[in-house]
Amino acid sequence: MKYALLFKSFFLIVSFGTSFSQENNSDDIVSSIIQKNGLKFLKSKNITSVSIGIYKNGKVYTEHFGEIIKGKGNPPNDKTIYEVGSVSKTVTGYLVAKSVLEQKIKLEDDIRIYLKGNYSNLEYNGTPITIRNLLTHTSGLPTFLPLKMNGLYEKLTEEVPYEYLALEKSYSKEKFLNDLKRVSLTARPGVNYSYSNAGAELMGYILEVVDGKSVEELLYEHFSEKYKMSTLTIELDSLQTKNLVRGYWMNGETLVPNNLNSLWGTAGGMKMTIIDMLQYVELQLNNSDPIVCESHKALYEVRSPLNIAYFWRVWKDKYGTSYNHHGGTSGTQNWLFIYPKHNLGISIITNQSGPKTPNLLSKTAQKILKELTDE
Repeated sequence: MKYALLFKSFFLIVSFGTSFSQENNSDDIVSSIIQKNGLKFLKSKNITSVSIGIYKNGKVYTEHFGEIIKGKGNPPNDKTIYEVGSVSKTVTGYLVAKSVLEQKIKLEDDIRIYLKGNYSNLEYNGTPITIRNLLTHTSGLPTFLPLKMNGLYEKLTEEVPYEYLALEKSYSKEKFLNDLKRVSLTARPGVNYSYSNAGAELMGYILEVVDGKSVEELLYEHFSEKYKMSTLTIELDSLQTKNLVRGYWMNGETLVPNNLNSLWGTAGGMKMTIIDMLQYVELQLNNSDPIVCESHKALYEVRSPLNIAYFWRVWKDKYGTSYNHHGGTSGTQNWLFIYPKHNLGISIITNQSGPKTPNLLSKTAQKILKELTDE
């Protein structure tokens, strides 16, 4: 068969502090929902594999379908490490929320107080870019720096992943900060929503300034060490690298290279296994954690019912207030959804990247949500 379908070969149910039996009826229901939706997802055009993780009422369910490399019969599993793309921004938001609570950063701070040199350009008619603006994509900064990256993914040609990698290789933090001095704002910060990876990378630089530690050190201290998320990192060690997935761009038959992440990695450079992703979900559902509560505060309304918190997309509907973010690279895409009302989190990750993949991920997550909540 073109795709190796995994029905039960790597089904794990893990409890963070609560033991239970797979024979439990509710567990069987969750397993059935994952299998049905996972197998349907796998039938979609160009999809080779998918990992689905559910956190529900203190229990973790993971299942994996397909094959990482076409024709090799090598399914993903709980040790498979994925590039999670822009879901990294929510991790960055958590670190910023911590610094806000510690009064190292204020949301209304002019970002130039953290920059060395002349950045008089980072204002519009006297209104400066603030920390709040970076977190909510209302800074007016471009989507990417270097500017040559902008529009690259709109071409949808097979060369795109390699062109992107070449730009990453030729870029550096020093060049980023120099390019930042040449940015020209065309509107007052805080008014218009315009998604900016450049703003999220700048947030990484500011975190390093106020904490006196690298982003990698902050990830280790606040996630790997404290919450045992051993693969939530930017730079993998030699043993971890062998488990890092490469993926397929568009309808390609050849694996594309992983991203290089020559900047701070705070816009999209982080990696995780599905297990660490669900550990992260558990953290995000902890409403007694003041950092989580701060990071979930709505800071800007895009349009009702969509708000932006500390990089999180905040949505309100019949399922309550929920938090989500999509992440994509040249070879992987994922979508993470958090539903506090239902003590539920859903993560779906695939090693295929194309313009139709985000909608497919979102629709699958919504089907799972509906079936799990019976709403």
